[in-house]
Amino acid sequence: MAQSKTKQTRKFLQLTFQDYYRTNHYKVDIPQNVHQREFGMESWDYTWRCIERIERGEDGTESRKGCGQSGSAFYRMTKCPFCGSPDLHVNNWSRHIGYRSKDNLLSSLVTSVPHSVYHSSAFYRIPVARSMIEKDWQGAELVFDIDADHLDSSCAKKHDSWRCENPVCHKVGMGAHPDKCPKCEGDRFNSLKWICDECLEDAKKNTMKLYDKFLVKHFGIDPEMMQLNYSGHRGYHVRVRAPHMFDLDSNARVEIAHYVTGMGLSSSIAADGRLRVVPSGDLHNWQLPSIGRKVADSMIEFIENIDTYQGGESWVKYLIVNKEAALDGLSRNPPLLSGKVKHVGPKSWQKIATKATSFYSSDIDLPVTHDIHRVIRLIGSLNGKTGFTVNHLTRDELNDFDPFADALVFTSGTLKVFIHGRSMEVPKFRIGTETFGPYNQEMVELPESAAIFLMCKGMATLER
Repeated sequence: MAQSKTKQTRKFLQLTFQDYYRTNHYKVDIPQNVHQREFGMESWDYTWRCIERIERGEDGTESRKGCGQSGSAFYRMTKCPFCGSPDLHVNNWSRHIGYRSKDNLLSSLVTSVPHSVYHSSAFYRIPVARSMIEKDWQGAELVFDIDADHLDSSCAKKHDSWRCENPVCHKVGMGAHPDKCPKCEGDRFNSLKWICDECLEDAKKNTMKLYDKFLVKHFGIDPEMMQLNYSGHRGYHVRVRAPHMFDLDSNARVEIAHYVTGMGLSSSIAADGRLRVVPSGDLHNWQLPSIGRKVADSMIEFIENIDTYQGGESWVKYLIVNKEAALDGLSRNPPLLSGKVKHVGPKSWQKIATKATSFYSSDIDLPVTHDIHRVIRLIGSLNGKTGFTVNHLTRDELNDFDPFADALVFTSGTLKVFIHGRSMEVPKFRIGTETFGPYNQEMVELPESAAIFLMCKGMATLER
C-alpha cells in the first residue's frame, strides 16, 4: 500500500511539473551557447539492477549472490524484489545529454519532465560524448555555490533530525547524526535536513559578501558579467560569465576559492622581536590583484564591531578598551599590530586575524568552484526537492528575496496529504505568510505549495 501511495504521489508531481513547463517555458533561462553544454536530468523513477556474483566460502564452496534482474520503480529500492538481495545498483540520473537549440531544450522539458535539470558550467565541442576527453573541453564559467547545508547554522539543531536504521533500535535525535548510535552503536542513519528562514538568511548574507566584497570589489568583475540565482532549495549560485575567466584551469580556481574562504591564513602573524606585522598580500593562496590589505581590512572590520561580538575570549576586553589604537595601527601602510594594545600577544593576534577572516570571508562549497566539469541547476526550472523555482535574481532583488514566497508557483487550491514523516517529525515550516506543523503520522489538508513541498521532500503522500 505504501509503495502504491509513493508511486501515485510521484506521478502526480511529475504531471504537475509538466503543466509548469508547458505553460511557463518563457521563464526558463537558456544558457549561453546551449549547443556546447552537457545537460543532466534526475528522473522521478529509479532504475535498478540486482548485482549477480559468485562468493567463495572459507571451506572453498561457492555460492551465488544476487540474480541479475533489473527494473524500474517510483521509489528507491533497497532490496531485489525477486531474490531479496540488498546489493543493488540504483540510479535516477541521465547525463551526456545535449540540445542544439532553445526550442529543443524547452520541448524536452515538457516531454521528459525531469525531477531536476542541470547543465554544465563548461563548454564542450561534443557535449554528448561519454568521456571527458571525447567531449573536448573548451572552457567553463566560474561558478560559486552557497549552500545552507555547509554553513553550520545553529538552527540545524532545531529542525534537522536523524533515526538509527537498526530495526531493533530506531533511536531518533536532533541535529546531525552521530558517528555511532548512542543506544546500539550502529553506524547507519536516516537523516532529515530541513530549511528555515534563519539558514537561508545565512546563505543570502554569504552570497552578498561573495558578490560585493570579492567578485566586484577585489576581482573587479563587471556585474553585467555575472548571473545570480536562488537554487530552489538551500542556497544560491553565482556564475561568472566573463570570457577571460573561461580558460582558468582547476588549480587557478582552487586559488580563487581559497582566497574567498580565507584559507592559507595560518602563518600570517609573525613576531620579529620588535614589531608584529600583518603581511601585505604575499601569502600563499592569496596572491591575487587588490588583496594587499585583505588581512588588515578584515581585522579592521572585525574590531570596529568588537562591541557586538559574543565570544568570551580573553582578548576581547582588551580590544574594546584599546579599539582606537588597534584600528590606527591596522590602517597604516604597511599595517601594524599596535603595541599600545596591551595584553594581546602574537598568539592572540593570530586568533583575532583568523576569527576576523572567518567573518570577512564567504563560505562557499569549494568542490563546485574547483570543478571545471561541474553541472549546475538550470535557471527557471523546478527543484524536485521542494517544488520551488530556480529563480534568476539581480543583485538588488536579492536584498528582499524571500524563497518561501517568491519561489512559489503552485498556489491554487488545497491538497489532502498523509504526513508519514519517515518515522521523524516534520518540523515547523513557513510557506508564504503561513506557518505549518509540526506534523507526524497524520492526515492534513494544506495549500498546494505546502503540500507539494512536503511531497517533494518525501515526507508526505497524496490522498485522493
